[in-house]
Amino acid sequence: MGVDDWTVVLETGLRRDCEEQALVLVALGIPHLIADGPRHAALLMVPAGYAARARHELALYVAENRRRAPRPGLTLHGYGLPGVTGYVVVLVAAFLVQARVAFGVDWPGTGSLDGTAFRNGEWWRVFTALTLHADAGHLVANLFFGGLFGAFAGQYLGSGVAWATILLAAGAGNALDLLLLPSSHRAIGASTAVFAALGLIAALMWRAETRQSVTWARRYAPLIGASVLLAYIGTGDARTDAVAHLTGFVMGIFAGAAFDVRRPQWLASTAVQAGAGLGAVALLATCWWLAVRAWHAGLA
Repeated sequence: MGVDDWTVVLETGLRRDCEEQALVLVALGIPHLIADGPRHAALLMVPAGYAARARHELALYVAENRRRAPRPGLTLHGYGLPGVTGYVVVLVAAFLVQARVAFGVDWPGTGSLDGTAFRNGEWWRVFTALTLHADAGHLVANLFFGGLFGAFAGQYLGSGVAWATILLAAGAGNALDLLLLPSSHRAIGASTAVFAALGLIAALMWRAETRQSVTWARRYAPLIGASVLLAYIGTGDARTDAVAHLTGFVMGIFAGAAFDVRRPQWLASTAVQAGAGLGAVALLATCWWLAVRAWHAGLA
């Protein structure tokens, strides 16, 4: 068989691509050869009589590989441990201060969610209440689930941005909780932040899925799964503020939907992460300063 009887079915700059697709022809029993082409190209050639079939089979192979190619995942920013460590330190320190009635301050009365006080302008309570807990069991549960969800959020957004976002979403969730419930409503605990973190990571995963050519079920699986988890661990006895759990979750979803995790360059900035983390701490400190000042004013 002369050289004129052979037809090029693939020309590529990488010889290994020719070798890979030649395996398809081997499996089909199609004669072939790999030759050097112009400008260092590699040519996959078959007898002219097999050319149409070879091109068809190679096209099917390429199309199938594109469908099976792994979709790009979310860019991760470490393991989220700095943020989780900060979360644990803040909650444990606040619990010890509260339990010992440090400085003679009625910490639960000063910083708890209070519908009447909130409507009278004490907006800072939506943040201070997140650091207070009724007992050690309440604290441990929030440390475990908040640390777990917060670690995932920290991996996706970086610890500083993740926890600043969680704090703002939780504060918004607490504010909505107070607006939906009677003014007599009172509550404390970081659980609103726990479910804000859950909503945040669900929205981030959902946003990543919607950018891919995936099925409806796979696209909305993160939101569905998070909703089931909310229903499972977010409801409890009469002492559970299930409305705050729901509002925190919803605000977390809104916050997560606002991020474009496919363009993560700014999230990789150490300055951005440090600034966001310090900003979150500063917000909490300012809110507690306002709370204590209001408490002292009430005693005067």
